[in-house]
Amino acid sequence: MCPFHTQSLGVDSHYPKCNSVRESFSWNPRKSNRQASRELGVPCRCTTVHDIVHKCLLHPIKPDDHCKRTDFAVEMLSRIKENDNYLDLVLFSDESTFHVCGKVNQHNCRIWGSENPHQVIEYERDTPKLSVWLGLHKHGVISPFFFMKSTVTGHSYLDMLENFAVPQIPPGFIFQQDGAPPHFHRDVTTFLDETFPPRWVRRGGPTAWPPRPPDLTPLDFFAWRFIKDSVYGRKV
Repeated sequence: MCPFHTQSLGVDSHYPKCNSVRESFSWNPRKSNRQASRELGVPCRCTTVHDIVHKCLLHPIKPDDHCKRTDFAVEMLSRIKENDNYLDLVLFSDESTFHVCGKVNQHNCRIWGSENPHQVIEYERDTPKLSVWLGLHKHGVISPFFFMKSTVTGHSYLDMLENFAVPQIPPGFIFQQDGAPPHFHRDVTTFLDETFPPRWVRRGGPTAWPPRPPDLTPLDFFAWRFIKDSVYGRKV
């Protein structure tokens, strides 16, 4: 049995100050994390105010997430122990959105200060945007694919896999994708089951991708940030 089943899974049990932080921001939602840190006597980062705000108040994980994340980590460690080159054979894939107006995902852009700077970032609503797919593995990159429509659907994702991505994936590679809705469309999972049996990682797949994970892939923690820094570095 997963050890997390034997203990309380409420977020408040993991963060004793959770209620205090919640109450502090309910009185003044515009205050900064640093100001809340000083008022409550709780460090700003490292499993404290910052984590409480994002894990307990904004994006709380669900009770089963703990065990699913643990199962994924244990399985990956086991596969790496059996084959030192396991990660060398994984093709990481992901999609990202590029806005013509230069809008960047606010979850990745924060302003820190001793006081709330009341910074306002202005951009036009409903501006044109472009959805891009990218594949990355140890030996190289599969060139980006630009979707014709801004919203990726299960059918457009499947068309991209069949006609663009899969023909470029080296034999014997393991295909990874996250839990985005288009990724577990029935036609998509059927195609991947037939193409990569059982060599693929996805939500509910042969190797189950964990729910609401942190930035686990090099696309999340490096590639997209590097590319967007270059794209948005100069106004056109």
